[in-house]
Amino acid sequence: MLCTALVLTGASAGYAQNPGDGSNPVAATFDPNGPFDNDGWGKDPGNSTPIPVPDEAPPPGNGGDAPEGGTPPANDVCSSATVIPANAVVYNPALLNTTGATNSFCDPAESCEVGSVGTSNSVWYSYTPALSGTVVIDTGSTAYNTVLSVFDGCGGGFPPNCSLPEELACNDDYLFGTTSQVTLAVEAGHNYRIKVSDYNTADGGGFLDFNLHWYPPNDICANATVIPNVIYDPPTYSTVNADIEYCEAQESCEVSGAGVGHTVWYSYTAPCDGMISINTNGSSYDTVLSVWDRCGYWAGVDFPCNYGQPAPVQLGCDDDSGTGLNSQIMNLAVTEGGEYLIKVAAYGSNAGGTLNFNFMFAGANPPTASISSPVPFGCVCGGNFNVTGTAAAGLGPLSWTLDYQPIGGSGWTIISTGTNLVLGLTLGTWNTAALPQGNYMLRLTVLNACALVSTAVVPVFVDQAFDSLDLRAPLNDSIIAGTACIDGTVWDQCFSNYTVMYRPQGGGVFMPVNSGVPTYTTPVLNDPLAGGGWNTVGIADGNYELRVQGTDQCGHVATVTRIIKIDNTAPVALITSPVSCAPLSGTVAVMGTANDLNLAAWALQYTGGSQHGWVTIASGNTPVINGLLGMWNTSGLPACDYTLHLVVGSNAIVSCDDPQNADYLVSVHTGSGPLGCPVDLNGDGDEDLMDFAMFQNCFTGP
Repeated sequence: MLCTALVLTGASAGYAQNPGDGSNPVAATFDPNGPFDNDGWGKDPGNSTPIPVPDEAPPPGNGGDAPEGGTPPANDVCSSATVIPANAVVYNPALLNTTGATNSFCDPAESCEVGSVGTSNSVWYSYTPALSGTVVIDTGSTAYNTVLSVFDGCGGGFPPNCSLPEELACNDDYLFGTTSQVTLAVEAGHNYRIKVSDYNTADGGGFLDFNLHWYPPNDICANATVIPNVIYDPPTYSTVNADIEYCEAQESCEVSGAGVGHTVWYSYTAPCDGMISINTNGSSYDTVLSVWDRCGYWAGVDFPCNYGQPAPVQLGCDDDSGTGLNSQIMNLAVTEGGEYLIKVAAYGSNAGGTLNFNFMFAGANPPTASISSPVPFGCVCGGNFNVTGTAAAGLGPLSWTLDYQPIGGSGWTIISTGTNLVLGLTLGTWNTAALPQGNYMLRLTVLNACALVSTAVVPVFVDQAFDSLDLRAPLNDSIIAGTACIDGTVWDQCFSNYTVMYRPQGGGVFMPVNSGVPTYTTPVLNDPLAGGGWNTVGIADGNYELRVQGTDQCGHVATVTRIIKIDNTAPVALITSPVSCAPLSGTVAVMGTANDLNLAAWALQYTGGSQHGWVTIASGNTPVINGLLGMWNTSGLPACDYTLHLVVGSNAIVSCDDPQNADYLVSVHTGSGPLGCPVDLNGDGDEDLMDFAMFQNCFTGP
């Protein structure tokens, strides 16, 4: 079997261990012999003489198997530490005999033993507090010289490869005795390992008096528990170990002036003007409750309380207004930004107990929520839009949310959130690029620390395109003359302007139809555009492009273009034969011209005699130029004056509604008599002097 050697050096009689903090290795307090004689293991002579190590090292945990001073206690090793109840306020178990205790392999070394002589006879306790606070641990009236230390865990491994926990506290010889005491702030749920050892490495130990006292963390005013919310209902805890500090503010309301004790403190800073309500209902002891504007101040033993500082001012006090002997203060007014110190005490000489503390704040001033851009019913262009406004809550903390939803929708979509004060600046960038065009609601919700909410809601229109452009007149390929009517709809929710312009077909620069008003800023719904229409007089006949273009506030454009023809040249209507007043008989050839560049139709008509309207002789829709318009058979007509009428119509529309026409009139006579003139002029059936007189009058008269 391979034989190994273990060398112990110096009075420490231990293994070299690295404390893990970058310093030089320190001596471990493991005594290979401890209080035992172990199968040939000799006592450390303390003179650096090497001690032989047996072929097989003893197992970790107790250093051997034959206790010299007695049986090792159950908490001899860290892994078997005695568990202290999590909610223990005072822990003082029966005296423990440690004479049989050992040091385990890789036990963490204490740093505080006087002279660094090492320790022995170690026992362990494990403590995981239910609540944060301060613990005082001591070895009270222990009958031997103790060293007390606290670690954040157990050691591990096997020499020389030991892992060491962090040392959190250590004491040797508290005040003037040989017992020990440490004070340590502890956190709820965190495990602490407490080691109690016998000073130096010599066998020893004895009866251990172990004590642990838990103190509330807010035992003094300077360490007052900060109330974080507008409603605060912390877990109950014990105040039996709390005490009164020097220069502590003294309340005035305890019944019979009996005084108080076992005080704890809370601090609240009002986020806005409002009222606080406090009670200790449900506590197990008689409480006195008071509120102060500051803590008492202790300058030193040679100075009176609050020396050089204002004395605390009592703002509220109550004894026994709550349930039973508990206390309550209702609706105490507080001011935004003010700090208020709340003191809970036990009445008179009564001990503390289980405290049930309850707090509520009701704010008076709601926060401010406003959206300045976009304005109500304003337009938001598709893309990124910076929403500006104000989210404020005085000097207090706040939280705010900017969101939106379609009008008539069922869910809000968040744009941005924040906790910082915003005064007339950007609240968030709203990306509307993918949103359908339509109406939306923007909402800013601001919550202050007082649990008050203010909301600003603004209806807006997300604009993605120009809404409506319809040109009802003129239609494509229309022929116009004079003042042309332009009629239709140019409308958009976010309307900016529209233009009506023209240019020759095929190119050129567009010109406004009304040079005095090139741009129109009023939308139109099914009504005339461009004011009074388009006066085409003076514009050369020909083909043109007429363009109506609408633009909205977001720059979206809609355009309608029509090809139109201007024809301001009137049709030609001319009867060249017969001439006026010509006597006619039989069938008469009517000659003349019926012509237009955009001829629609023409008609040759007559009236007179027994006719009371126009009678068509001939008509057509093709031009007649210096030609036969029609043959007029007058044979059956009574002898009388007649009028020939030639009307020529163009396809051009003048002044919006009327077709462009031209006509020509010729008066003629039909019947028998001298020179073909009628004799029975008065139509009485007789040719007599009366007819002659009429003829003469017609011939010579006006």
